[in-house]
Amino acid sequence: MSIQYVDHHQIDPTRWDSAILRSPHPLVYGLFEYLNAVCESQWDALIYKDYEAVFPLPFKKKFGIKYLVQPVFCQQLGAFGSSANVSTPDFLSAIPKRFFRVRLQLNPYFDQKNEVGAVQIKPLGGGASSGKLTTKTNMTIQLSQPLDYNKDCKKNLYRLAELPIEYKINVISIRDAIDTYRKAWGKQNPGIGDEHYQLFANACSDKLSFTVSAHHQTEGTLLGAAIFLITPENANRSLHYVCAGPTEPGKSIGVMHGIIDFVLNRFQGGNILFDFEGSSIVSVASFYKKFGANEEPFLCFNRGF
Repeated sequence: MSIQYVDHHQIDPTRWDSAILRSPHPLVYGLFEYLNAVCESQWDALIYKDYEAVFPLPFKKKFGIKYLVQPVFCQQLGAFGSSANVSTPDFLSAIPKRFFRVRLQLNPYFDQKNEVGAVQIKPLGGGASSGKLTTKTNMTIQLSQPLDYNKDCKKNLYRLAELPIEYKINVISIRDAIDTYRKAWGKQNPGIGDEHYQLFANACSDKLSFTVSAHHQTEGTLLGAAIFLITPENANRSLHYVCAGPTEPGKSIGVMHGIIDFVLNRFQGGNILFDFEGSSIVSVASFYKKFGANEEPFLCFNRGF
């Protein structure tokens, strides 16, 4: 198996991104520029042959020892590129033993010919890849298919349509959208601190992200905002709903229904995977299901934690 460990400074950014974009659903999280920002360039990689497939290894250091950990605002990583001759278990087996502690969340698209549970095959039985696999659930909508909102969602959208609300793209800044999110939901995420939001803001370049905000047409009041990450123009694209929240006036009218609907309709019909980024919270998952989102399991690999 021709999988090589490559230090960060030796990675070719152009060939790396080409591998990411060859994936069935290329995720923004795996792109060189985005990873560099959220990891502060602290990531190495496993590369199969001549960038036929790649596997990022985001790390942190403690007492001079590196350990692998999933970056904040980077829901899924794992393997990207072509899976014709290599699999996720092959990459997990190639993680060096010196990384005693590993916590990585793996995208489910690389090994599409297998069921999600098929990643739990022989390579995980021992050696460098011995660890524990758990499952989390993501929520997604394939925008090449017709939108399928439930009755409650349609009812809320009809009500919003009667109000003087205007939806705007890139009118508010990334930082203002983050502030709106933090005021709405920040207390529910105490593990995410100022430094994480700063790194995320740095990662949100013009070519990989945009904001959508809702405003009262006559009063000019901000009602809610969201940041969306999107892969560059490609045969297949992914669109991620990240860091979104209403203001108090917006919360009272359910304005996030309108923001999501605005974006879904703007991109509907394209070969784009809309990614809600979760959720394991029952109430949040129920909200996403109103828009016709499907549950999509993905695996988390833990070793030494």
